[in-house]
Amino acid sequence: MKATEFGKTFNTTLQNVDEKYKWVNDMIKARQELVLMYMKILNVSLSRSSNQNDVCYPSYEDVTSFCNHLIDYISHGHFDLYPKIIELIENASGRSLSIANRTMPKIEATTEYLMRFTDKYAEDLNEKKMASLQHDLANAGKCLEQRFRNEDRLIIALRLVHSLVSEG
Repeated sequence: MKATEFGKTFNTTLQNVDEKYKWVNDMIKARQELVLMYMKILNVSLSRSSNQNDVCYPSYEDVTSFCNHLIDYISHGHFDLYPKIIELIENASGRSLSIANRTMPKIEATTEYLMRFTDKYAEDLNEKKMASLQHDLANAGKCLEQRFRNEDRLIIALRLVHSLVSEG
């Protein structure tokens, strides 16, 4: 699989929301930066599969930098953004939302895998760990795609509620 094919379903073009929710736009930008970092290390990792005799790994610095950004992205979402989005939606709609009840467990499931990934690759990298990087990156990419889809659901719900409140 070519790096240009893998991950092309990442939604990095989600439109910005109203400037009132600038922090959501910041999350969209952070997502785009995370995907760029992911694709950078994936490209190097996949380049070795074209010539099996040459082992080529991304730099340890690039891998650990990606892991650090991934941890920041996950933490910011769980501890700041998602609670804020859910609260705004619930306050505007006057009821608890099933979207949050359906979406958050799916986001949390991706968090578990992504945290195991960062635990493995954030430090103490060696050739044995790097040999499994391509496989683990593919799984991390699938988790990120699922996470982004579910984040999008929360953002779309926020937009809908915002437009209904603005019209009402």
